[in-house]
Amino acid sequence: MKQKGVYTSQARALTRLLVGAGCAQSKVGSLVQLLGRSLGVSIPERMSRRTVRRVFYEAEIARRIQLGFELKRTSSFTISGDATTDRHVNYEARFALVRAPDHYDPSLPSTSSVLSPQNRFVGIESSVDHTSETQLAGWQAALQVAAQTFNDSPLAKRDGDLVDVVDLAVKLKGVGGDHAADQLKTARMLEAWKKDMTCIVLARDHLGYGRAPTPDMLRLIEDATTASVSAVGGPTSWAIMSVEERSTVYVDQLNLAISQLGKELYEALPDEEKRPLDLFLRLGCAMHKDLNSVKGGAAAMAEAWAEISAPPPILLANKDNASTLQDIDVETLSAASLLLTDTLSPAELRALESSTRGAVKLVSLAGAIFNNKDDKKGQHDTYVYYFEHFLKRRCARFPDTSNTRYQSYCEAAAELLINLPYYTRFLELVRDHKEKPSFTNIEQNVYNGLQDPSTLTELAVLALYAQAVTHPYMRVARIRQNGLKLGSLHGELKTHITNVIKNPDLLLGPEVTYKTGAMDGLEWHCSEVLATVQAMASEGRLPHLRAVLVSFLMGALKTWEKFTIEFAPGGAIDQASEAELEAAYMLPTNDHNEGALGALRVWKRLHPNGTLTYFNAQKGLELNGTAEFMDAHLSSEEDQAHLRAAARALDASGDEAERRRNLVLKALALAADRAREREEKRRKQEEEHMRLRTVRQVFTAVELKALKKAQLDEQLDVYRRLYSDEKVPLKSKVPNKPQKLGALVEAIQRNEPDKLDSSSLNLIL
Repeated sequence: MKQKGVYTSQARALTRLLVGAGCAQSKVGSLVQLLGRSLGVSIPERMSRRTVRRVFYEAEIARRIQLGFELKRTSSFTISGDATTDRHVNYEARFALVRAPDHYDPSLPSTSSVLSPQNRFVGIESSVDHTSETQLAGWQAALQVAAQTFNDSPLAKRDGDLVDVVDLAVKLKGVGGDHAADQLKTARMLEAWKKDMTCIVLARDHLGYGRAPTPDMLRLIEDATTASVSAVGGPTSWAIMSVEERSTVYVDQLNLAISQLGKELYEALPDEEKRPLDLFLRLGCAMHKDLNSVKGGAAAMAEAWAEISAPPPILLANKDNASTLQDIDVETLSAASLLLTDTLSPAELRALESSTRGAVKLVSLAGAIFNNKDDKKGQHDTYVYYFEHFLKRRCARFPDTSNTRYQSYCEAAAELLINLPYYTRFLELVRDHKEKPSFTNIEQNVYNGLQDPSTLTELAVLALYAQAVTHPYMRVARIRQNGLKLGSLHGELKTHITNVIKNPDLLLGPEVTYKTGAMDGLEWHCSEVLATVQAMASEGRLPHLRAVLVSFLMGALKTWEKFTIEFAPGGAIDQASEAELEAAYMLPTNDHNEGALGALRVWKRLHPNGTLTYFNAQKGLELNGTAEFMDAHLSSEEDQAHLRAAARALDASGDEAERRRNLVLKALALAADRAREREEKRRKQEEEHMRLRTVRQVFTAVELKALKKAQLDEQLDVYRRLYSDEKVPLKSKVPNKPQKLGALVEAIQRNEPDKLDSSSLNLIL
């Protein structure tokens, strides 16, 4: 276990293996001793919990070195990220897809390894917010850490070449993620940062950076010195500055000059030389595309009932709203007739408008009953045992609609339809098993929904869409491949949806088969769905199925068009060559980031005092093949000593406490900034109110007609701000003088009708 008082690399590897298998830090030492005794070997010393932690900190240092090493060797790379909030703290997950070996073999020289796309875990870090600016800074910091850690290692000294973040930015060819607005903005900011760094690289190459100063470099230094003196106000001010202050100003001016030179060099390049430098593509997650298509389809489906003048699904009101509406026959009031409900009180109208209906709501409520995310609520194992008894399926749980899970709503719809009698009987069992048999409000809603023809129709539409589109699409999209090359797949998908819209019998016909109904022409994911829907439709239990299905598909198609814009003809991906697509290789989905964030949430429940550094080390060993990399490149005593020293320094740095402290300080600073902004806004509003109080209001026809447009705006401001009249339109809504005058007269009539001569109104208007 030890050599010269130090645990061997084999002992450290065994420690990482044991912890990765689930052994607690504090139990590793005693477990190793027990293993030794079972093999007839006496191990006198017990590895401490602190040593175990440092062994993983060594792995974290190795993971950073590996990332820097692979980023240096790769010709190009792409990145992806996502975020979540856990216990009110924001966490950002990051991955980089680089060209690296499939695995590291210590017996082979590194130069003989075949490089292929490998998705490397960069780490998870907390952040004060999820703004694009914060995300950009987080990526820059992550790349800087990887570069610096590698540069400080003996491996870098042996390799003879260091990693520069500026050079890494030039290699960056794209970013993947979801379709949120902040992600799109982050991609644009990363692209702009890449372009800035590209200009710096061009300037450095032109100036002979790192070599003996060229005449151009000397001229640039001279110009930067002159600009520095000028920037601080002249020679007198420069003379009284300290060396540190002068250095700061000089470095800023030198960087500015280099950047400007780089931009000039870039603009002078021909287009064919700019293109490889500009290559930067963005890819949206395929899972989010399908998720949003279902949302778009469900929204269109909800509107279809009014369009076809058919009774919509029954209302599934929450407990409070159900109590308010208990004396009203809400099923006679469709969504299209809400404006005609003059007999309802304001409270009843609010309850009706805020209540929801339909298949999506039903499966959400069903998930809360049958598989609640809180194990203290819902039926859970009672549900499992019941269906195990009747359906002979072991440990099968209801689709997890109680959490955010892709495709769970469509899966739940299919599950409820196929086993509809069993679910109604199970709910009756839940009711009758109570001391005082009755349904709770949520149980009553699900029970009623499972017997409502319109709600069952929507369930059938969701289930059919999954069989025809979602499952065939995900069978391809979830394969490990270059997601940039899936443009034709999305074209086929939209064509298939269009065909079904034109001919619904492709899904609803009596002779329907997977060859024409499924997008890929392969076997149904669950053939029971088609059989169940056909049987229910033939019995007349699914009214207006054809019309509702078409409405859903039209909404889904519209959403697919919106969320596949990156593949549009003439776009960046469409115009990219095969080599460019390979250089910007990206995975089709963002599952790796979603999975890492989910793993963090689970891990934190089991390790509430665990550090992010420790989690990142474990995740790196699992995902990046860091243990193999250590065996191949960091096995010498020099490397092992460096890892131990760096791990001790990281452990002693209190990085976790510093991380938490920074979050608090940033939160305090943000709160102070926002308080100042609110106070400034309040002060400006008060000043504006004081100014408006001095404005002389006019009421006579002659004075009103004499007002100019600016004066009319001022009069309207009086009523909008001093009188708090929300009905006064904004200036942009009344662009011409007659409209402004009309709005002003209406405002006077609402607020001070006694001051306006009604006989003059016709003359005014």
